[in-house]
Amino acid sequence: MELDRKTRKELARLAREAQGLWSEQRDVLSHAKDVARHASKSASDAAKREVLPLAHDTYRDTIQPALGRLPWATAAKVPMKKSRNPFVFVLMAVGTLALAVVGYAAWQTLRADDDLWVEEGE
Repeated sequence: MELDRKTRKELARLAREAQGLWSEQRDVLSHAKDVARHASKSASDAAKREVLPLAHDTYRDTIQPALGRLPWATAAKVPMKKSRNPFVFVLMAVGTLALAVVGYAAWQTLRADDDLWVEEGE
């Protein structure tokens, strides 16, 4: 199919405009990326400078004393004696095995197996 001269000129003009528009869009996106990077850095600096100290002071003055008044807070400060009993490891192994069996049974129950379905005969 042969295009006439007017159509070829119009296509060439449209191609130039599209190329120019593409170049402008790349410049805009590059500038937007730089602005977003600068905004992210500024927000991070502001958070470190203002929000983090405020949060730390609030935790130290309000939350930490409240946690210290909880009944189990004193029990958490007492070091726990580690058990060297091998029975603990056997119980952990049995519990892990039981969890694996339950998971396998659930998987077998919920999986889609088309071979298990019996089609109704005529």
